[in-house]
Amino acid sequence: MRFETSRALDAIERRLTVDPLAVGGVIDLVEAARSVDLDGGRPAALLRLGQFVDALSRRLGDGDTGLYAIAERGAMSDTDFTSNERMVLRRWSDDGLIEMLPPGARVNARVREVAHLTGVPVITRSPLPGHPGLVYLTTSAPGGMALTLAPVVGASSRPHPVLARYWRCPSPDCPVLGRPPAAGAGQAPPALPNGAPICPRHGDRLLDAGPRPMATMLAVRINGGVRTRFPVSVVRPVVVGRAPEDPNGVTIGNWLDEESSRRVSRNHLRFELRDGMLLVTDVSTNGAAVLARTGPTAAPREIELNRGEPKGLGEWDEVEIYPEITVGRADRPPADAPKGSAPNSVMADAPTMALRLPPR
Repeated sequence: MRFETSRALDAIERRLTVDPLAVGGVIDLVEAARSVDLDGGRPAALLRLGQFVDALSRRLGDGDTGLYAIAERGAMSDTDFTSNERMVLRRWSDDGLIEMLPPGARVNARVREVAHLTGVPVITRSPLPGHPGLVYLTTSAPGGMALTLAPVVGASSRPHPVLARYWRCPSPDCPVLGRPPAAGAGQAPPALPNGAPICPRHGDRLLDAGPRPMATMLAVRINGGVRTRFPVSVVRPVVVGRAPEDPNGVTIGNWLDEESSRRVSRNHLRFELRDGMLLVTDVSTNGAAVLARTGPTAAPREIELNRGEPKGLGEWDEVEIYPEITVGRADRPPADAPKGSAPNSVMADAPTMALRLPPR
């Protein structure tokens, strides 16, 4: 059982990141780990985080979506966790896979701040009155849990201007903001308690490390499941098609059947960010349409694209290349929520008994 537990925690670890471009939700790690009602087991179990990862994967139809987990440093000495779980938490913190706050910090406030700055949805067990962004509430479901969209309060937040700069923590060993992100990746947002950017881990005033191109992560969905994800930035428009001529384009031909291969052009759609707005242009000979939605529960309205004319996309809009082949924001669920088991489940090998045995 110890080997199976370790393997399940490794699978969860591969889905943890503080890159807002790579995640589908932000969560209070300890709140998730203490969700005893899910299984009636131990007071705190790190494996429970996997149920949230899988629920998010089911909601988005994406077996690679990440989770932005936040905890307070006291979690690493919490005796409700096993000694191995406390060691794993320390490793995740040291590797910058989760955001570890100073002792006494209000995790819930930081979860809301990250969501407000980046537009990433919050995943929570309890409603968040007045929160303007997208909130997933957990509900019981066969095989674990499901994520249900709470009523949206006002317009969702647009990425904050602070994200237009790179930031660096003066502490050289800071695993979150102590080094520049990899090419094409995002960076964890600063904390802004008084308007000045500080490191959420160390509390130090951050150093401005230069301009950062704003970016949005998009996903190609085929038959409800995400096949690939790609970023679009102000300096990098992206062409999507059967086999784009641009070497940096997104090729989807490998996932097409004979009929759709005839209907999807080699270069079909071009996406770009301009003045903070995501634009799509039909560059094909086969046509495309926007499935426009005003909100997460609104029925889509089909709008044909005029070839060669850019059109702005809202956060809930999807572009249909061919029936059941769409492109939309990776962190927003599609109009038709995918059904079935979680793709690439992190809990496939998790032993249920590990949630019930007392910590050692």
